[in-house]
Amino acid sequence: MTFDRRNACPSLAVPMRTGDGFLARLPPLAEALTPSQLMAIAVAARTHGNGHVEISKRGNVQIRGLASADASGPSADLAEAGLMLSEGMPISSDPLASLYADAPDPAPVIAALHAALAESGMAARIAPKVALVLDLGGPTAPAGVAADLRLAYRADGVHLGLGGTHESALWIGTIAREDVVAAVLAVLSALSEHGTAARFAGSGALRDVSAILAAVPMLKPVGAPAAPASRPPVGPIDGLAQPAAGIAFPFGQAEAEALTELAETALEAGVTAFAPAPERALLFAGPATAVIATQAHAASLGFITEADDPRRFLSACIGSAGCASGHFPARALAAASAPALAPLLDGSIEIHFAGCGKGCAHPDPAAFTLSGIDKGAALVLDGRARDEAIGFASPEKLVEGLRRLGAARAERETARAAIARIGRAGIVSATIKEGSTGHGGEPGSSDGERLSA
Repeated sequence: MTFDRRNACPSLAVPMRTGDGFLARLPPLAEALTPSQLMAIAVAARTHGNGHVEISKRGNVQIRGLASADASGPSADLAEAGLMLSEGMPISSDPLASLYADAPDPAPVIAALHAALAESGMAARIAPKVALVLDLGGPTAPAGVAADLRLAYRADGVHLGLGGTHESALWIGTIAREDVVAAVLAVLSALSEHGTAARFAGSGALRDVSAILAAVPMLKPVGAPAAPASRPPVGPIDGLAQPAAGIAFPFGQAEAEALTELAETALEAGVTAFAPAPERALLFAGPATAVIATQAHAASLGFITEADDPRRFLSACIGSAGCASGHFPARALAAASAPALAPLLDGSIEIHFAGCGKGCAHPDPAAFTLSGIDKGAALVLDGRARDEAIGFASPEKLVEGLRRLGAARAERETARAAIARIGRAGIVSATIKEGSTGHGGEPGSSDGERLSA
């Protein structure tokens, strides 16, 4: 089977063609990885792909550069290493849940949901990107990951939320734990009555939920559940049964060799568990000495180990350095530009370097997007790579303009506040200056339609 639907996500069973081969995305993990299993992922990436392992914004592991859409090789290798890779509707959870006090094990819950969904034939009746989140209430719960249906396990029951993140979801009530599978099937069946494009998440999300409420008679109306404690994905993690910490992959990607070396160090030090996490992070737990040693070695390998590292707030694809669609070496330019752009990268905004108008590295809007076009780049303000540009210039010139904006940030002013104060006209003046609208080729190239500034 080949991946031919742009409205569906790639998977290990159905990889997606990209500019550097095929991309296979592992399903969300229900259990933590051992250091040896992390090594197995790196070996599979080196053996079957181009040696690049990614963790996505949602916390999914991806292997890049497969020679064909046949991913049976890496699938077999990962299964032999003991990874539980059940295909089906994406159900994101927290593989470190075993380190929470009083938290249920997510693995049997996810297995029961997948079995029921498969038996009901639900996948053919709902939109391809419908996704679920299990929030077990711990310090590393995926509260910021958007989903169509959220299941938040709390002392008073399992709260059901429709659409969005924990903060933005519509919380409709609680059910008993033993009713979770039946309630999920009922909600998704009611959603399917609105057609195979209907979602609870996204800009076209279903707003009338009266039929949904009627479909779940066991639902008890209560208020929204308490949100898990907010914490950055990088740095020490408190509140678990073992010491733990998080690092992040720069721009979401790591070389297989570096990942193997990290896993070997962790194994020798005594780390017991790894878990990919949202915001391109990799969490690990074990004895305090093992966590400290692994974090220190991760820093020496170039991983992000500090919460204020400016690279956390930059997104970039490989660009022309490794993708046929790229118009400039996006990741290399982003990495080189991070120190100069640090005043803008305070966590209040994100900047996206997109090699082309597809915007694969950051599908959501960013404060600034440099989107590759013929011979240059378009600058998009508060939008996606395909959106209307405020001007066109070389990528290097746009970076220099953004550096000037950062230098204009006042003391104790966030980057977002500074951008609002400077305004659109000031941003154009700082970044485009001459106002070139034809510098980099024509908007609306093969990357997709773009509106000119």
